[in-house]
Amino acid sequence: MIQNSAFGETIIELNEIDSTNNYAMRLINEGMAEHGLVIKADFQTHGKGQHGNVWIAEESKNLLCSVILDTRTLEIEDQFLLNCLTCVSITEILMQQYNLPNVSIKWPNDIYKEKKKIAGILIENNIRGSIWTNAVIGIGLNVNQSTFSYLNNATSMKNELQKEIKIIQVLKQLLKKMSGNINTFNREPEHFLTLYNNYLLQVGRQIQFMRKYELKGGLLKGVNKNGGIEIEEKQKVRSYQHKEIELLIQ
Repeated sequence: MIQNSAFGETIIELNEIDSTNNYAMRLINEGMAEHGLVIKADFQTHGKGQHGNVWIAEESKNLLCSVILDTRTLEIEDQFLLNCLTCVSITEILMQQYNLPNVSIKWPNDIYKEKKKIAGILIENNIRGSIWTNAVIGIGLNVNQSTFSYLNNATSMKNELQKEIKIIQVLKQLLKKMSGNINTFNREPEHFLTLYNNYLLQVGRQIQFMRKYELKGGLLKGVNKNGGIEIEEKQKVRSYQHKEIELLIQ
């Protein structure tokens, strides 16, 4: 069970930081972390993406934040379900609060508007022995950035809605959505795996992917509780972890 009483109540706002996830981890390591604490930055000099990738964002244009969770009451095996909760929360904010159609989750932790990336998530965990003590949920959501010279398949809320959005408003809406979803998660955590698969990009379709420099294809069946993507190839379902394959967006 995730505590919900103090979730999102305290927000530390920074002009510039190396990474909000790094800042959060330093607080945890120094014994100064509070459950539900949010760290928001206008600019990150070393924004972090999955597996060491760099997240680049223009200053004061996007939502860059991290949320600290006390996860001592959760099972280590539930780590991917927390990713599901976060992905679903962002997807639903964009669809329900901002009426953006065709928003989906690209396995394992990106949010897409049609074929363009609009958000990414990086969850880093603090595990001591067999206890999952803390999770840091890092979120990068493209809000008011218009051009993406470093990435040709990116978009933003401004580009899609044709107007600027207040970043702090988006943050507060997202925190409220996540807080409500935490209540559901505490009762039925695997509900978010179901929702994740409902929103999964290309699910139920024939897809192409790269594995060890070889182009392969199959039917995307869904994602399992451990975060493995399940693809039917030649009438046999195989499960792959991230970095084993690269999905191609068609």
